[in-house]
Amino acid sequence: MGRVIAVGAGGKAQAPERDDSCRAVIEVAARNGLLGRPLLSPVCPDMGAAARLKSGLYRSARYFCSCGKLYCTRKYGNLPGQGCPRGGQRISCQASIVWWTDPGDGKRKLKVQFTLFDKAEAVREVVRKYGPDPNKWPYYSRRKQLREDR
Repeated sequence: MGRVIAVGAGGKAQAPERDDSCRAVIEVAARNGLLGRPLLSPVCPDMGAAARLKSGLYRSARYFCSCGKLYCTRKYGNLPGQGCPRGGQRISCQASIVWWTDPGDGKRKLKVQFTLFDKAEAVREVVRKYGPDPNKWPYYSRRKQLREDR
C-alpha cells in the first residue's frame, strides 16, 4: 500500500492529517517514565486495525506537545533553545506490527510494538555522537540536497 500525500495550495505536499487518537497513551508513557522502552499494544483483530493503530501512534506523537497547545509542534522547532516556549515535551515514535504468540493458547496474534522518544533528548544524542554540525549528521531534514541532472 503506497502513501497518499495530500497536495495543497501551490502544489506543495501537506503534513499528515492531525490525529490525537493515541494522545492518552503518549501522555501515560511520558508521565510514567516509559520513554525509550519498547511497549506492546493490546491484540489487534486484523492487519488493518494494526496498521491504523501504528499510523495513529505516529501521528499522535508527531503533533504531541505536553504544553497542550494545539499547533505548538508546527510553530516551534525541536532543537534545544528553539522548542516550546512553555517548556513542553515533544515526543517521537517508532512502531512496527509484530506477531506475538499467546502463551495461554499458543496462537499467533497481531500487536503493535512501539517505542516513544523525547525529541529534544534524541537531538542531544545525535549532537553527542556526530558533533554539532548538522551537515555531518546521517540524516538532517533541512540539509540542502544537490540535485543530479538526469
